[in-house]
Amino acid sequence: MKYLKYFYILLVGVTICSASLFSNIDASVRVPDDIRHYANDAGLEEFKKLISEDPIGFGYKDIEEVGQVTLGPGFQINWIDADKFANVKSSLIDVSKPTGQYEFIVLSNGEGKSFLTVERNGGRFRVISAGGDASGLSKSLAKMTSSLASASEHIELALIKDGNVRYLVTNVDGKEVNIPDFTSEKMALMSGMDQNQLWDSDKTISYLKQAQFQNVDPNTDGTRGYPITEKENSHK
Repeated sequence: MKYLKYFYILLVGVTICSASLFSNIDASVRVPDDIRHYANDAGLEEFKKLISEDPIGFGYKDIEEVGQVTLGPGFQINWIDADKFANVKSSLIDVSKPTGQYEFIVLSNGEGKSFLTVERNGGRFRVISAGGDASGLSKSLAKMTSSLASASEHIELALIKDGNVRYLVTNVDGKEVNIPDFTSEKMALMSGMDQNQLWDSDKTISYLKQAQFQNVDPNTDGTRGYPITEKENSHK
């Protein structure tokens, strides 16, 4: 599946904060109304235009399917502070910082299909990237929210992204837990973790540090989430 990038972005590790899905589950940082309005209007139209150039290559059946997509949940993107990561043991959230960019799940027939990333540049907005496979993140988001739907406390969700692997993260009863967006192809390479249950963040951090120590490249060892193929474009 293709993934079209408008600008060169370093996404070594990022956090994404989701929109509210249940009454007791909320985003730690909401997507601003003007960002969501742009994404749902001009941003989505630009997405359709780009994806329509090669619907099959981007994972769609035809142009008609592309024309019917809708905007889903949006997330503020943050990255992991490498200096802080060396000393962290149990919290991914504590080492994140914002980029000012926002990533949205694009839905086809109500299911997560692709990503649309936008940003505010001065007083204007622009599309950063379009495409990729959002099905894994959608499944993780559904599992996380269903698992916490009965929680009595107010839940704040964040999504930590390391390379192209995403982790939905939250604190429950004083303990940080997460769920990855791993596809079946990546599970065997990620210490047995999958998106069928919540995992303690200390286990995830332990894996990431081990991978860092072993100089694992997520873009070549099979752990890459998306895209399988990329186009680069310097369009602004």
